[in-house]
Amino acid sequence: MNLKALYFLVLLPLAITSCDTASSDDENPETQNPALRVQITTNTATPFIDYILEAEITTSNSIKEVEVTDDGGASYTARETSEPEGQGTQVKLYFSYATLGTRKLEFKVTDIYGQVVPFSETITVTRGNAVRILSAEVISFYKKDQTWDPEFADTDVNRLADVGIGLLKSKLNDRFGGTDYTMYRWYISESRQNQSNLFFDLTEENLYIDLNKEIRIGLADDDGGNIAQSLIPDFPDYRIVDLKTYATTRPKVITLKDDSIDLEIKFTVEWPQG
Repeated sequence: MNLKALYFLVLLPLAITSCDTASSDDENPETQNPALRVQITTNTATPFIDYILEAEITTSNSIKEVEVTDDGGASYTARETSEPEGQGTQVKLYFSYATLGTRKLEFKVTDIYGQVVPFSETITVTRGNAVRILSAEVISFYKKDQTWDPEFADTDVNRLADVGIGLLKSKLNDRFGGTDYTMYRWYISESRQNQSNLFFDLTEENLYIDLNKEIRIGLADDDGGNIAQSLIPDFPDYRIVDLKTYATTRPKVITLKDDSIDLEIKFTVEWPQG
């Protein structure tokens, strides 16, 4: 990433005032706000999947507002203050990405005098230490082959669960909010009607996750109309795969198993090189 030690300068033109020949410079002084200079530094030039990229903006004048637009408007965040003295001359930003590829970051800094410095940078997110999830296969679950839709007769195949799998992982809450995380829906599959074909090919989904993170796995019976029943009947209604526990052995297949609820799911994974 080429964000290190970038300098931007806005020099406002001198104000032009009308005056007659009798007026003096003391009677019509020209005014000029202090020039706004902006510097941005980062903690890495090569961000990778799930890594926290820290960017610090330092300015010569106190900041009124900082705006950030990511990837052609895909996301927008801003922090503004109404305080006359502004929010100081330093602001920290935090970025993290779940997918590979290039991102264009566009910044706009406004100081307390209303002067604006816009600038942009393009970064490329690389794989780093990310594990790739290639597939998931549901071997068994609670009440498999039994009735989940009681409106159908015991001999009707439609009584069986319409199975969908969901994967959750953590992400940053706020670009201005430090390193607080929340869980979000990373991947939700289509449902497999009447528990047919419980193998989910994920190779086209580009699911990468840092090997120091954990994955929450949910399993549900899709009842339609955005209504579902969890196929994990106890609390919490998910199970966890902690990738750190496999970082040394690096198996190609990770098996999630809980005999107490007859749950077994096999994940095929691809580990990073090195």
